[in-house]
Amino acid sequence: MTSSRYTAFRYTTRQVAVHWLAAAAVIFLLLTGTFVLEALPNDAQKIGNLRIHLLVGALAGLLVIVRIALRRRHPIAPAQPGDRILRLGHLALNVAVLLMAFSGATLALQSGLLEAVFGSGVLPSDFKAYTPRTVHGLVAKLAMGLVALHVVAALYHQFVLRDGLLGRMRPGRGA
Repeated sequence: MTSSRYTAFRYTTRQVAVHWLAAAAVIFLLLTGTFVLEALPNDAQKIGNLRIHLLVGALAGLLVIVRIALRRRHPIAPAQPGDRILRLGHLALNVAVLLMAFSGATLALQSGLLEAVFGSGVLPSDFKAYTPRTVHGLVAKLAMGLVALHVVAALYHQFVLRDGLLGRMRPGRGA
């Protein structure tokens, strides 16, 4: 049974583009932060990876802010039963990404990372000595869980409920 409840509403092309760019950036950051940066010693070879992480992290934070602004400009479909959980999930993802960006920026400022990456400073021997690093790591784990839940929920809607939810997030002409 296919419902047109979700397919009748489409996000704009800008909203879809920003969503997928933000998703790609967040997934890249979570994977490289966990499996690349965490494993590297704090030496000169790590600086290039940190530079990319900082720039993509800033982009991810900016994209979430743009997503929020676009959401305010282009109202979403009227609420249906069960949508409260969906909207809370989106809110939690947005907050997690913004907390990651804020804690990452705070860590960069406190640890001298900006000078090391974009100037001639040196990396601290251990980022874990800084409280924002602890926050950054904990929120990263939360974000991974939220991303996984988001993907599972989308797939559940698409393939179990068959309600066309993913149709409103595919590239193409939107409203």
